[in-house]
Amino acid sequence: MWESIQDMCLHVVFILFTILIYQVFFNEREEKQKNIQSKFFLFMLIILVFTMSQPVLYSDIYKYDFKAVAIILSFLYGGKRVGFAAFLALLITGYFTDQRLLVLAGNYTVFCLLLLPITSLFHRYRLRGKIIVISLFYMSIPITRGISLQIKGDDRQTIFELSSSLIVLATLIVIIYLIENMNEQIKMKQELIRAEKLNVVSQLAASVAHEIRNPMTSVRGFMQLMQKENLTTEQQMYIRISIEELDRAQEIINQYLALAKPQTEQYEVVDLSSVIQQSIDVMRSYAILNSIHITQQVESSLIIHGLKLEIQQVLINVIKNAVEAIKSEGEIWITAAKQSADFISIQIKDNGVGMTDAQIKKLGSPYYSTKEKGTGLGLTVCHQIVKQMGGQIVIESELNKGTCFTIHLPTVK
Repeated sequence: MWESIQDMCLHVVFILFTILIYQVFFNEREEKQKNIQSKFFLFMLIILVFTMSQPVLYSDIYKYDFKAVAIILSFLYGGKRVGFAAFLALLITGYFTDQRLLVLAGNYTVFCLLLLPITSLFHRYRLRGKIIVISLFYMSIPITRGISLQIKGDDRQTIFELSSSLIVLATLIVIIYLIENMNEQIKMKQELIRAEKLNVVSQLAASVAHEIRNPMTSVRGFMQLMQKENLTTEQQMYIRISIEELDRAQEIINQYLALAKPQTEQYEVVDLSSVIQQSIDVMRSYAILNSIHITQQVESSLIIHGLKLEIQQVLINVIKNAVEAIKSEGEIWITAAKQSADFISIQIKDNGVGMTDAQIKKLGSPYYSTKEKGTGLGLTVCHQIVKQMGGQIVIESELNKGTCFTIHLPTVK
């Protein structure tokens, strides 16, 4: 038995080495999601082929490998497509490695179907919760096998089954820890780059915004005086357009100043349910003008710490973006509920044009906008406001199907 366990440890080293290569050399790169998934699948395929072609031999009738690890990781970090692609690769590899194909297909069909809800549950938790979820899921398999072997009276094989399963589980936990830890570091690095960009924008805004605003105010005043003169219709139109463009420039400057302005006001207890309702009421007429219907489902008595006007600014900005993404004759769904003891979630979902993965990654960065005349500063300010409150904005979107903004805010404890 000890020789078999030593062989299993060699498998563990190979799998960990393969995962580390992927994380260090591939996962940190800025690439399209499809490219990331294809590379992740390639590494899972390497693990599958190796572990199934070099199984640990316990007896003439009993072999053990780590294919369950590759399948679980494929679903957890690759998604459904990578998961089922790994399942297909498992069957093909099983065919060429003299495994009982029908038994293999039956067992892992059930295994993969169970992984679908487990994957959804897995991503709701932080690291500790993720490890607990996957441990409970995986250990249910060897426990049922162990009970079956005990009924047959095979004590020796039961001991090996449980010990080998513990090695596999430990490997799975280490891999999840490595992936989650490195993903967190990547996020921190991206957040640092984002903070540096915001710092540059803030310094620029603070140094030049006031100097630009003063001459613009003077120019606008003279334009308004000229409107009172006896001018042709065409000249009146030119002046009106000039004033509108000056006002738009003024709004951009205000957004720059919002980035540069340090947060000095004290947070207060805010009735979030009331603020959401007020924001919807403000934007409802704008939505109706574009033939857009707003559906709302907001829980009562949602309380947070923050600044009422800034929260309202975030909500109005996101709802306005949703209306503009739909263009006309669409629908916006707004829901707000307490998701846990710590956080309240607000979802603003539309059925508009949607966005690609590349657009979602850039969204919220200064100077980037999907709108023709947008500056990207509106969402940049929104991200900053929510972050200062200890919250987070999560964006999910699919091209030509719509976008969902989820705003997580800490609740009053």
